[in-house]
Amino acid sequence: MNKKWIAGLGAILLTLGIGTAVYAADGTPSFGDMLPFMQKMHPQLSEGELNQMYQNCHQGNGMQQSGTMMQSGYRFDDTSNL
Repeated sequence: MNKKWIAGLGAILLTLGIGTAVYAADGTPSFGDMLPFMQKMHPQLSEGELNQMYQNCHQGNGMQQSGTMMQSGYRFDDTSNL
């Protein structure tokens, strides 16, 4: 009985691990893919400003650089950006 539980748990963990790897390998979504979501989250920004925000967040290897949104002037705790 214990061997069946261990085998089942191992199969579940292997499946989750493979699924995570496939999801991570899918890559960073393009600006066009993200635009509808960004417009919903930041309706006050123009498409050009959203593009600049996207570029600031995805410089280099596609990963958000530490603090880039704060350095680029986007502040979530300040209503003057609205």
